Amino acid sequence: MKAPEVRVLAGRWKGRRLEAGAAARPTSSRARLALFNILGPRISGARVLDLYAGSGAIGIEAVSRGAGSAVLVEAEAGPLQRSIERIGPAPGQLRVVAGTVRAAIEDLARGGERFDIVFADPPYAADAGAGDLDGSTGLLDETGLFVLQQDAGQAPPVLPGLTALDRRGYGRNVFLFYGMR
Repeated sequence: MKAPEVRVLAGRWKGRRLEAGAAARPTSSRARLALFNILGPRISGARVLDLYAGSGAIGIEAVSRGAGSAVLVEAEAGPLQRSIERIGPAPGQLRVVAGTVRAAIEDLARGGERFDIVFADPPYAADAGAGDLDGSTGLLDETGLFVLQQDAGQAPPVLPGLTALDRRGYGRNVFLFYGMR
């Protein structure tokens, strides 16, 4: 299977190609554009956590558009690392955590890290990755926004400590927005 073509849509790295693994399911350009239109001014200076980063399109796009930094968590991080090397961000802007989401969440929590935006795009297979998000809500800053991408056919999960704020659908991509209670 051929890896999908993914490009940064806006900001200082606009048009840069991002590598994606053959098994990746990158968020469509249309859905990403809509997501960043919704996030709007929240992006400026934000600390972003991109769980199940894949090509890194969300985290890299956020920094390209003015976020202060992004941590990208991906088990198969080779393609993502190569994309970041080609982009050449300033030190500390983009950090890749290679490994499982569950392990990354535990490590980030132990380090006391907090984020303004947490984005999670677990595999669409039934309940795949659902348990991996346990603890991720604790990484959200008290005024932060948790965004979960899922398949249109899935029921929205209850995330402990968070309140559902909004739901937006773009074809098969659905974004669920949560905030602190």
